[in-house]
Amino acid sequence: MEVLITGLNNYLARNIAVCLAEEDYQVTCLLRNRKFFYKHVPKKYGINIVEGDLFRGTFPPGLSKEVRAAFYFNQSPINEIDIRLEMDLIALQKYVRLLKSTACEHLIYVTKLSDDNIDRVKSLLNKSGMAYTIMRISNIVGKGSALMNIFSNLAKQRWIVLPKEFVTSRCQPILLLDVCAYLSKIILNTDTYGKVFDVGGPEVMTYKEAFERYLDIAKLKKRVLALPGLGKPISVFMGRYLYKFEQDVAAAFTAYMRKDLVAVNDGLNAYYPGIKLAPFHVSLRYALGLP
Repeated sequence: MEVLITGLNNYLARNIAVCLAEEDYQVTCLLRNRKFFYKHVPKKYGINIVEGDLFRGTFPPGLSKEVRAAFYFNQSPINEIDIRLEMDLIALQKYVRLLKSTACEHLIYVTKLSDDNIDRVKSLLNKSGMAYTIMRISNIVGKGSALMNIFSNLAKQRWIVLPKEFVTSRCQPILLLDVCAYLSKIILNTDTYGKVFDVGGPEVMTYKEAFERYLDIAKLKKRVLALPGLGKPISVFMGRYLYKFEQDVAAAFTAYMRKDLVAVNDGLNAYYPGIKLAPFHVSLRYALGLP
């Protein structure tokens, strides 16, 4: 089966491309720069690359008409700036238009659990007439994921001082392989059409608890201090300049701290009871490359 994927700046998008290729799907990735893609994904997986720009509407003429399923990964780290949301919706609309020139039967829209703009996405997709499923994904635990990069950078500090939200905000981390399992299973499953699913791991905890478990498994002894009243500007400054996060990781750090990221529409367990979600400590060991 031919599958088209776009939004390859996204960590999960690149990993699902590899996952599907390993499952013998014919995977095509639509992106602006193939060199960037090959920095992260080896050519050995045989993934087909097509260069184009959704926002500008520049599409290559050679795209296969036999695409039966497609993924769209939301590029915005956080949807709090209106222009980002509008640009994403324009790109999504043009992607749907492109898919209608193929045999595509199912569009899977993937975004973060912190995304509060799903109603606008649903409205656009409902008007398009395209069969779709929306997936909101919680914090991913995998080598190179945003959460693991945050924990790794924090663990390098001699003193770890964080906003009070680090102690109070809850998360539901999920193993990368479990997310990939859900995303591969959901393809062309008509029972999921027109629905929104939240995807999270089997355990809910605060970020402080998650980080302390990371430190324990990594065998690092650190003291974590949470200070009240830092506010968003200071949190942004700390993430970007004190802890030296990359820009997208700094944005994720700020977004994660601001509210609970816990699955609400978690009905996928009923559809796929055979997928046994890994406990958090197992996910951490996998991400850290430990047996």
